[in-house]
Amino acid sequence: MKKLVKTCNVAATVAMAALLLSSCATIVAGGAPKIIINGDVPEPVTIETEEAAYIDVTLPFMVKVKRHHIDGQRIKITSENYQYNDIMLRKALNDWTLGNILIGGLIGWGIDLGTNCVSKPAQTEFTITPKPKNQNKTAVCKDQF
Repeated sequence: MKKLVKTCNVAATVAMAALLLSSCATIVAGGAPKIIINGDVPEPVTIETEEAAYIDVTLPFMVKVKRHHIDGQRIKITSENYQYNDIMLRKALNDWTLGNILIGGLIGWGIDLGTNCVSKPAQTEFTITPKPKNQNKTAVCKDQF
């Protein structure tokens, strides 16, 4: 009986180790990817991602974006007196997934696919340039006769 319990414990330990060690990208890069936004902006900005909204922050600032559907995800930046181009994210292959092909095999790669840790943002740091909003609105005067 003791031998059976010992065999079961060893099998459970090996199975648990295989699951934990076979999903390298999920363990290393799990969670929401972080993007740093820099810029010489003279006023607080509001940054909106699919994950969250960050109101009246100063740059540089780190935001979180959704891990799923990284490609084409938009980061919108607004402020009272300036306008900014949106940031469009592109995805790249997460290098840690290659370890799963060699070490973890299909189980580890399947876990990484399920958590979408096989991809990461191609760029994690962006610099924005403010453009003044059109404040020179001229009144149109009409001559009255």
